[in-house]
Amino acid sequence: MNQWPDACSFVDQEEIKAIFPGAKDIEEESRPINALSIKDFAADSSWKESDRSESGQCLYSMRLPGETYAATQFWFRIEAVADPKLTVGYDDRVGSGTNTNQGAKGANHCVIAGVREGSWTCRKDPLLFAVGGQTSVTFKGASASAPFVWRDDVLPEFVQTIAAKIK
Repeated sequence: MNQWPDACSFVDQEEIKAIFPGAKDIEEESRPINALSIKDFAADSSWKESDRSESGQCLYSMRLPGETYAATQFWFRIEAVADPKLTVGYDDRVGSGTNTNQGAKGANHCVIAGVREGSWTCRKDPLLFAVGGQTSVTFKGASASAPFVWRDDVLPEFVQTIAAKIK
């Protein structure tokens, strides 16, 4: 699908360093996703190589201060690209999670897709996307465990970075 956006183009190393000033050994890896529309799938559910986007998801790995290896990962996946009205309708009917405005910095709407694992699903105009990840560090000055700090403080920063690039 040559019109599917490249997920790795939404967050670069400088932006990761702005969120995590001490990040080292930052690597990114494009991952393929199924990029077939719901309408096209309904017409023909057989899988074809052309139904795949080679860069619909990006996985970033890095080493934060206190980690002995690159144990921190952040991922960004493009869930859908469509007319904004279709994206809103799809998200309203199919989207699941706990509504929140906390992470919707710059996005039209976000939900927390899982309380413990802390992934976010957001929409901004024509794009429906998800962000998530994990770390092994405990954040300085935080009373909550790392997964909740990651979900509540870190992922909204990535949502804002990504949303700013969606036109």
